[in-house]
Amino acid sequence: MLDARIAEAKKALQLAAEISQRFYGKKLVITYSGGKDSDVMLTLAVDVLDAREFEVINNHTSVDAPPTVKHIRKVFRQLRENGIEATIFYPIDADGKQLNMTKLIIKNKYCPTRTARFCCKELKESRVLNRICALGVRSDESTNRKGRDLFATRGKDGGESKLELASFFRLTM
Repeated sequence: MLDARIAEAKKALQLAAEISQRFYGKKLVITYSGGKDSDVMLTLAVDVLDAREFEVINNHTSVDAPPTVKHIRKVFRQLRENGIEATIFYPIDADGKQLNMTKLIIKNKYCPTRTARFCCKELKESRVLNRICALGVRSDESTNRKGRDLFATRGKDGGESKLELASFFRLTM
């Protein structure tokens, strides 16, 4: 069963790369957080796509654990050595100044919680307009992700069109 899921994920990545090129004339974007899901998505992309078909981005949150940041930098260095475009973005505010968690907490006057995650929108969710983005997520992490289609439109800001490859591996026992 796992082999079938992997094959399905690889076909989906190939389709996403083809759609991205055909409709936007741009590479597929693999979003990368440094976590397990991102590592799986990236491994699949490297395995099945040509380096010219995708690029990898990370949005620096300013609150990731130091070992995660070190892992991201190491992976991105390896990607670049293999001819794969890999970029770390540092979020900026409307004034063009670097944005971080401390500034967001001060602005919102409270810390983010499980139900009020203003930080994800501001720091993590990329603002890559008119692109196809692949996200590695597990459906078991959230009831909102269960039953989600493989391709889903995300974003309603100013005509943003972002599709995501959702949840290839649903590990349940």
